[in-house]
Amino acid sequence: MGANGLVAGDVVRFRPAGGAADGPVAFGTAWPLVLGEREEVQLTDAALLNCQAKLGDALLVERVAGPLATAQRVTVSLAARHGSGQLAGGYIKEALVDMGCVCPGQLVDIALGGNRQRIRIVSVRTAPAGTALLAGDCAVVSSDHTQVMVVDGDGDSTDAGIGSQPPAALESSIGGLEDEVAEVRRLVDAALWEPEAFAAYGLQAPRGVLLSGPPGTGKTLIAREVAAASGATVRVINGAEIVSKFYGESEARLRSIFDEARQQSPSIVFIDELDALCPKRGEGDAGARVVATLLTLLDGVGRRGGDRVVVLGATNRPDAIDSALRRPGRFDREIEIPIPTRQGRRSILAKKLAAMPNTLTDAQVDALAAVTHGFVGADLAALLRESAVAAIRRHDRAGALAVGYADAEAAMKVVRPSTMREVALEIPSVRWSDIGGQHATKQLLKESVEWPLQHPEAFQRMGIRPPKGVLLYGPPGCSKTLTAKALATEAGLNFIAVRGPELLSKWVGESEKAVREVFRKARAAAPAIVFFDEIDALAPARGASGDGTSVADRVLSQLLTELDGIEPLVSVTVVAATNRPDVIDPALLRPDRIDRLVYVGPPDTPAREEILRLQLARMATATDVDAAALARRTDGHSGAEVVALCQEAALEAIADDPDAEHVEMRHFDRCLDRFRPRITAEMLQFYASFQSRV
Repeated sequence: MGANGLVAGDVVRFRPAGGAADGPVAFGTAWPLVLGEREEVQLTDAALLNCQAKLGDALLVERVAGPLATAQRVTVSLAARHGSGQLAGGYIKEALVDMGCVCPGQLVDIALGGNRQRIRIVSVRTAPAGTALLAGDCAVVSSDHTQVMVVDGDGDSTDAGIGSQPPAALESSIGGLEDEVAEVRRLVDAALWEPEAFAAYGLQAPRGVLLSGPPGTGKTLIAREVAAASGATVRVINGAEIVSKFYGESEARLRSIFDEARQQSPSIVFIDELDALCPKRGEGDAGARVVATLLTLLDGVGRRGGDRVVVLGATNRPDAIDSALRRPGRFDREIEIPIPTRQGRRSILAKKLAAMPNTLTDAQVDALAAVTHGFVGADLAALLRESAVAAIRRHDRAGALAVGYADAEAAMKVVRPSTMREVALEIPSVRWSDIGGQHATKQLLKESVEWPLQHPEAFQRMGIRPPKGVLLYGPPGCSKTLTAKALATEAGLNFIAVRGPELLSKWVGESEKAVREVFRKARAAAPAIVFFDEIDALAPARGASGDGTSVADRVLSQLLTELDGIEPLVSVTVVAATNRPDVIDPALLRPDRIDRLVYVGPPDTPAREEILRLQLARMATATDVDAAALARRTDGHSGAEVVALCQEAALEAIADDPDAEHVEMRHFDRCLDRFRPRITAEMLQFYASFQSRV
């Protein structure tokens, strides 16, 4: 103490080392430390919260220059009533006199009613004329000249014109959701610490905030962080746990929790899985009673002057909640917690990796964020956990254990985005190099799908938007489906394949619902590709069935709505394939729906040679097999027919000799004698005619 110019009894100010001059501070009285290190400072839990520090942090300690002003009136908030307000005020005043100084917004632990209680200094006014102190300033409490006003859970304070100050904003520990956390924090602080400001305008402070969004995005985490940072008492209700089979027991539990919250205000009541507790009425008598009780309790929040209670709800099924709960005055604000963007995933990974030993560079973290399309916060946590498991498995006891990029790559093969788990489809492992020829088609698809992901700033600079859809049309067997698979693999996108028969149902409305569900999954897993193979079966021209009520007509209408409806289709590309483009409804093929129509024709001679070389590289062939000669002799064949030729030649070799070690040219010659191209001149003329019309 002496080395720092302090003497016992000095009023001192603590602030985190390196913090802003106007940042969070704590005040206290300096006393020598009997046991401890020379450079060690001991603070109460409340003081640590005040200066937003934790054990082991470096603090700046400075003496507060005197003389300090004397507080004329101090308003404190008390969590629970202890006898009369005057008796509680007397105990609190004695404790504040012993403290040496008080500061607005500070938390203080005192002995009250035989228990340790935490109070908050709401406001401090000094002479002359009751000037209000600002956060960061302090004053002394005089037993003769200071009046202490207590704002307790029943609102008995006579000093109604004085509000309180919320805790200073903490840096969120939740990555990628800084804006959402700040918005929830602002609403909660307004309800807990500034109700008088609303009352001055004749308004009611916010009563509830509903957090909605896909599972794993951080709804519960946000609610718990905001509740912990608010300094208020927290009551947690897990929707499924409070429901009882006995008549009236669930309602009684709810009323009891809200009564406790009022008695210990300021309080936050957090209801997790709200949809389980409050389903739409009409789905069961017990649920209706619980909903009615919660409606009554929400309507009663804030009716009494001292009630400082706010309700936070979380759900991933907002449409399943009774609509009466979702109106202003109950859940005043609904905040959707989205699936994180690339920048959000980068922030989440950075915060998670900071807590674990790793060797990942910034560039590798960026790359990991770029390839984890559709991952929510919980998925990223699972990815890093699986990475740690991989690191432990390969750990050399002689070296330090740390997660590397190779571990993350191994984990990527195991962990899938939760939004895609219900889609029973593996991402295809097909590369552009696996497809012979079709270079113009590949380039068009890269421009449509890969460029918007790789160069988003260029699209924004030019004021254009990426294409919404691409139609691949051409004769059968010309690699349309294979091209779509390669596109998904090369672009690193989530791939959702739609099989026509799975969408069609005999029940009215079910087919349209299936289409909506496909696009809902795609939006949740964006960026993604939705691939419709043989789309002509799903979207024929309307009226082709003779009336306007066929299943196909309804499916087409739903497709048009999803592609170009009120809800925008962001980062989702529709890729469709067909060999009958003429039967598709023209409304689907207009710009801003299916933007680009790409003809995938039969391979030319160089393309056939490339296909043959790719296929022959996987086979045991004799030296006399000439890919160039075979390419010239297969004029007019599709890519699928060229591959089938290689398969037939191999079977021919096995038929000659089951122990044959390779396929010879004579086997290809025999197959070519009976192989005829199935793409006719009439088919090519048909596609040329269609191409000229569009």
